[in-house]
Amino acid sequence: MLKIIVDASADMPDGWADLYQLEILPIPIQIGGRTYQQGVDITPDEFYDLIANGAGHPQTAAPSPHRIKTFVEKVSDFGDTVLSINVSGKMSSTVTMVKLAANELKEQIALYPFDSLSGSAAIAFMAREARLRERAGDTIEEILAKLKKMRDDVMIVLTLDSLEFAYRSGRVGALTALVTSLLKIKPIVSLQEGMLNVSEKVRTRKKSLECLVGKIKEKYGSQPIKVAIVHSQDIDTAMLLKEMVEGTLNSVETIFTDLSISVAANLGPKTVGIVAVPDKI
Repeated sequence: MLKIIVDASADMPDGWADLYQLEILPIPIQIGGRTYQQGVDITPDEFYDLIANGAGHPQTAAPSPHRIKTFVEKVSDFGDTVLSINVSGKMSSTVTMVKLAANELKEQIALYPFDSLSGSAAIAFMAREARLRERAGDTIEEILAKLKKMRDDVMIVLTLDSLEFAYRSGRVGALTALVTSLLKIKPIVSLQEGMLNVSEKVRTRKKSLECLVGKIKEKYGSQPIKVAIVHSQDIDTAMLLKEMVEGTLNSVETIFTDLSISVAANLGPKTVGIVAVPDKI
């Protein structure tokens, strides 16, 4: 059986990891001089409590090749084929670290690193597709070809409560962050060529949600799509967005999930967004 690994930036509903037999590679989170392993020794509630209580600004780091190698050996057996689907290499060095680990493991395990050029629920959709393809009898080469097509067609749009976290993580410049804060503007962040960039700025939360749905509609039109509604500590707004999506888009599946700690650390609490992929690849 193909082993499938996703890093902890993947956002998915409860139960998916077991249902689709996915192994989750922890990502280090540094807060106040201490390093935590997402999914191991810190929960989302503990993370938000720490940053709310002034423990320090969170920073994410890629796991080392040694840690990845150890993880792969733990979840695999000699001679296994392993697919690792990772957050965009333009936003993290995780996939590079996986490639280094793959080279060290090449005499024992065939480890295939795959750069999602995205993150969040897009990785979960890709991992599920890989598992379903494997169960249908596809080879690893056929699976990788499908994932590349999926990667080209994915869309991620998010609205942030502020740009404070994005500025501190290096996602935006100081001037942009200052202006949006002073004017109380809600920034719209979109996935563009493997990077999350501020694409628009609107005045109200309601307008920001309308903008998100409009952007997805503009890209896919009436095409059937699968949608994930993602959020960090703002379930009420996320539920409203879900209603807007189901009332406007041709969504054949809508899943609902929290943003992972590693994503929220870079975008901040009260981030809400949409991840969409075509229903047919």
